[in-house]
Amino acid sequence: MSVLITDGNERAALAVTRALGRQRLKVAVGAENEDSLAAASKYCWRSFSYPSPYADERQFVSRLLEVVKSLKISTVFPISEIAMSLVVRHRREFEAHTILPIPTTDAFESLSNKYRLMQLAAQLGVPIPETVFVPDGRWDRVFNGLLDFPVVVKPGVSVINIEGHRRKTQIHYAAGEAELGRLYKTIDYLSQPSLIQRRIEGEGQGVFALMDKGKPVSLFAHRRLREKPPSGGVSVLRESVALPQPMTDYALRLLQHVGWHGVAMVEFKVDRQSGAPLLMEVNGRFWGSLQLALDAGINFPCLLYRIAAGEELQLPVNGYRIGVKSRWLLGDLDHLLLRLLKSDEELSLPPNSPTKLKTLLEFCRFYQPGMRNEVLRFDDPKPFARELGRYVRDLLRPRQAGTHLND
Repeated sequence: MSVLITDGNERAALAVTRALGRQRLKVAVGAENEDSLAAASKYCWRSFSYPSPYADERQFVSRLLEVVKSLKISTVFPISEIAMSLVVRHRREFEAHTILPIPTTDAFESLSNKYRLMQLAAQLGVPIPETVFVPDGRWDRVFNGLLDFPVVVKPGVSVINIEGHRRKTQIHYAAGEAELGRLYKTIDYLSQPSLIQRRIEGEGQGVFALMDKGKPVSLFAHRRLREKPPSGGVSVLRESVALPQPMTDYALRLLQHVGWHGVAMVEFKVDRQSGAPLLMEVNGRFWGSLQLALDAGINFPCLLYRIAAGEELQLPVNGYRIGVKSRWLLGDLDHLLLRLLKSDEELSLPPNSPTKLKTLLEFCRFYQPGMRNEVLRFDDPKPFARELGRYVRDLLRPRQAGTHLND
């Protein structure tokens, strides 16, 4: 009855560790360093380090297999995009020793690759932003003024592999054609398939799902109240909402079409102009705001473990509390500092964004009905102490401070 999770410095890894540990499951936490965020939890059974999956795929996989065999691990939960992609690719090696409640290779590629995802969504009638598909970096051959500026430029994949070196990609904004051309000229990974999309202004919402070979086991929904960076990114304050329609149907249409197995978050933005939910992306793994679902009453990690263990569940498992809020305090502090220290133009903020004063006042609302702190838990305080110590150290290093704020 043991679970190995990767990426112990991710907040999702901490949420999984606590959720499983409270059910008396043994949780082994891996990361590139042994003193990771989740490893500080009292619910961590063992911690270990591994080589960077970006730098050395074979060594990363070999280290995980070594721990799986030595600790007799029952199942493996990859947490990050890169870890999931490598475990999916090497699934046969893992399945000789443990159980993997993860999607098939084709299903994972179909939904994690934004280029393929948007094409599939269009075929299935799932609404997407107005999009220009750029297959080879030659944006000027396909753009032809089809979209009004500003636009969003999205690489097809979150992790790019160029000449054997893996690294993360990021989303870019362009206010005009000259800036768009400059992006495609200077950013090497935009020579591979990418998307140019109309920038959508509106609230971010997401449908969380646990699927058992294409059948929904449990569903949950949230809306984003604040993000880091403020223009759109990781949510730092979010709230549970009732399953929205037709958004939930769209999410299931995608997941069931590919026979998804495991967890996923299907992310949308509700267009402020039309009120329509438009697909943004699919995260085929545990998501950053997982703790919100746990606080609202759905234990996705334990449900996933029970599926991996072959248990028959009473379906569906969808009851949860509406209006619960989860706040990542230090991420919210980053949101505040970015708003105070940078201009709206530097942050690529849309019109009608909250003022600096309003942002400050909202940050100071520490006590709200139904709100819980994501990392700080008084029954398990060490992870927050470790996170806070690192945060302060980063702020005291001038060369890294700007990078830290924009993570």
